[in-house]
Amino acid sequence: MLNYYYSNKKKFFIFIFIPLLLNILLVSFYFSGIDTLQQIISPNNGFLTRESGLLEQLQNIYLLSIFSIFLFLAFKRHDKKEKIFFTLLSILFLFLFLEEIDYGMNLYEFFIGHSANFEIRNWHNQSADNQKQNVHYFKQLIDLVNVLWFVLLPLMASKIKTPFIKSLMPDRFFIIGFVMTLVYSKITHGLDNLDLSIINNVAGSLEGNISEFREHNTYYLYLLYAIQIANTKIKFKI
Repeated sequence: MLNYYYSNKKKFFIFIFIPLLLNILLVSFYFSGIDTLQQIISPNNGFLTRESGLLEQLQNIYLLSIFSIFLFLAFKRHDKKEKIFFTLLSILFLFLFLEEIDYGMNLYEFFIGHSANFEIRNWHNQSADNQKQNVHYFKQLIDLVNVLWFVLLPLMASKIKTPFIKSLMPDRFFIIGFVMTLVYSKITHGLDNLDLSIINNVAGSLEGNISEFREHNTYYLYLLYAIQIANTKIKFKI
């Protein structure tokens, strides 16, 4: 009983308390009405762009950490199937990381001090039908997967018998974590709709990209899941 108490206390801390503090910091700074604080979260000063801000950098740290975890496991695990499994996961999150940093273009522009005016910067901002960017459809797919994986799967835990799926089963605290990403998203969109990001008649650099706050919370959730998987013996039996 005591171990159960401390286990849930730890989960409460990492699934609820830490994200809450992070969101209070990020959201309050960005919508503070104080230019200096907003610039920390998402710059827009002619030299630095929003990709250089704390919000985007936290996302990069999460993705790079996930990639490193899975790559480490791909080398560490002895089972061939596990090696392949973690290698594929590391490639997936390396792709997401490279997409977020525009394959290094952001860093290059930071050092040269101006935009390089690359026409094609990444895949997710390209348009497949000349109407909506690829990221629009990609986010819809990710939202569907997140609901299935972090909400429905934990709720169906007692009915799932397949060893492989059971070994990948998210902790039930992920349900809370996922729901909170939606809550934080609603709050940020609501504040943005009230034009609270506007300072001296200039809109914040996240105008039209306020979903970056939701991405931050989603990537944090992925990091927690990567840590859980790292401590799990994957069972490839069907």
